[in-house]
Amino acid sequence: MDRIDFPLLGNSIIMAVVILVHVFFAFFAVGGSVLAVVSEWWGTKKKDNDYIRLARSVSGFLSDMMKINGVLGVAIVVLTIGLWTPFGAFLYSTQFWPFLAEGGVFLLLMIFAVIYHNTWDSVSRGMHIFYGLLTAFFAIMAGVLINAIWAFMMVPGKWMETQSRWDAFNTPILSESTTHLILPCLINGALLVFVWTYWKSTKPSEDQQYYQKVNKFTASIGGTLLFLQPISGILFLLKVKSATEALPTPNPWVQLTGGAATPFLYTMIGLGSVAVICTILYWVMGHEKGRKALLAASFAMFIAFFIGGFTRERARKPYLVWNVMSMDQQFTKTMKDKLSGGAEQTAGAVVNGEQVFQGCKGCHSYKGQGGSTGPDLTNVSQKYSNKKDELMDFIRQPPSPANMVMTPFSGSEAELEALADYLLKN
Repeated sequence: MDRIDFPLLGNSIIMAVVILVHVFFAFFAVGGSVLAVVSEWWGTKKKDNDYIRLARSVSGFLSDMMKINGVLGVAIVVLTIGLWTPFGAFLYSTQFWPFLAEGGVFLLLMIFAVIYHNTWDSVSRGMHIFYGLLTAFFAIMAGVLINAIWAFMMVPGKWMETQSRWDAFNTPILSESTTHLILPCLINGALLVFVWTYWKSTKPSEDQQYYQKVNKFTASIGGTLLFLQPISGILFLLKVKSATEALPTPNPWVQLTGGAATPFLYTMIGLGSVAVICTILYWVMGHEKGRKALLAASFAMFIAFFIGGFTRERARKPYLVWNVMSMDQQFTKTMKDKLSGGAEQTAGAVVNGEQVFQGCKGCHSYKGQGGSTGPDLTNVSQKYSNKKDELMDFIRQPPSPANMVMTPFSGSEAELEALADYLLKN
């Protein structure tokens, strides 16, 4: 069966758009859930209904948002199975228990988000806060579980040797990457409400005083937590360095400091620096005079948050799972040998060059067919005319700097020769 390719945008862009929209809702589910119950607790303690009103408003948005997020989550699963079938099968098998737990936790999150929103007037305040704590707990746990899968794709750790599902979950960067994910969820949850109430507080209305109070409250939370983000980022980078710098290149640390991930990392650091500087100005100038500075910090954080996802994704390139599965959804030769006990994989080898090229289409196009992230190979025959062996050597083991974005060929020599013949045809 031929692979599925979306026209115009391509598979990667379609998947990225769905994931980014899902990420926005999912990250607010974590930060918003915590913000809601903290606001309710604070309002109860201070006997101030404005904070309880804020919690009620956020809980309503969360309750509606969960339905959208559930649909987006299903869409990601369907797209992964349909567009990256071998990769999806491998990832869902290796991370079976985290995926199963994620589904259960998300279901509980949806249930308690609805309960929390619909029981404001039917249970005691203490019981309602308890429901809010459960909602926040399951939101954080959902983030922890999905991050564990994300961390595995970047740093498989001991799993490379043991193939143990526990080692696939408990990767070397698990704790640091989780902190670096959950903390900005909390920051962005507060800052999103800050931006919304900032806009509402500038418009004359009978609720203007309420919006001003809530604006200051969320600014205090987001502006305080924001100072912790650079610390978590540094600790995360140091852990990636210690866990991967000794691995074969291009490893995640090399990609972060001088490879495919570097532009994204520097952009994220730059935006994070802007956010910190603007937050300092906010605290120095005070809320009324400085909240425009915090508004700038908020937008810098929102953008940096999304770029962080691209940074992690680029850090594991040129692999879908670092040094385990190549961009063509094939296991690397080393991993093939480990999984097969070192046996040679020769039986049933594909020798049709056009068929072999199907694994290259994720990045490369040829005569108008394929991806666009790598060079178009239509005219490769002009460069390698009468140099078939040289082309095969390049594909077999790409030299630097091509190896920063292109994996070594993981097929047999017969498949490699068939591929070279196909590309060199006029």
